[in-house]
Amino acid sequence: MRKTLIAASLAATILSCQPASAGILKDHWSVITSFGAFGVLRAGSPWANNPQPSVVTLIDEAYRPENELWNSNSIWWDQDPSVNENQPWITIDLDASYSFNRFKVQADDNDSYLLEYWDGAAWQTAFNVGAVYTYGLVTRDSGIIGTITTNKLRFTATGGDNYYAVSEIEGFAPEVPEPASWALMIAGFAAIGAGLRRNRQLAVSFG
Repeated sequence: MRKTLIAASLAATILSCQPASAGILKDHWSVITSFGAFGVLRAGSPWANNPQPSVVTLIDEAYRPENELWNSNSIWWDQDPSVNENQPWITIDLDASYSFNRFKVQADDNDSYLLEYWDGAAWQTAFNVGAVYTYGLVTRDSGIIGTITTNKLRFTATGGDNYYAVSEIEGFAPEVPEPASWALMIAGFAAIGAGLRRNRQLAVSFG
């Protein structure tokens, strides 16, 4: 009986240690749309007008080195009214609806951002990306959140110095155990059941 309990315990441990599923956006994006003037600086800005990569790099899961210059190899914008009279935004349309329970965003450090999801009727908050005040591009992790289901995400800046940048947005599905782990768990509990039946039979024979 002790051996069957150990087997089931090991199965449960393996099941609980399965890694979270890979990011969804890289393989399931459909259209990435931006609104506003990106890659344009206000007159007299002290920053260099660095070229921008394709917006597809936002979901390629290839993070930039931490603390890299904010507008180097990132999607960046100047939200000064002389450049952007209205708030710029980026939307990521997916090829179907997917469930998420964690997000990671690499963006300029000293600004705050908002990642939203479309619930079919309105935009809802998925991840408030806070400022961290170090230098350059910095990755922030939402941690595990309540599961949401959507086919569209939107990214905007909500506060800071009006020089904004984002280099990566990644979304993760709720953890799904591997089929082999489920099989091991089921086998472990089946062994417990068999052991209990044998014990009952022995109790009847020698009681």
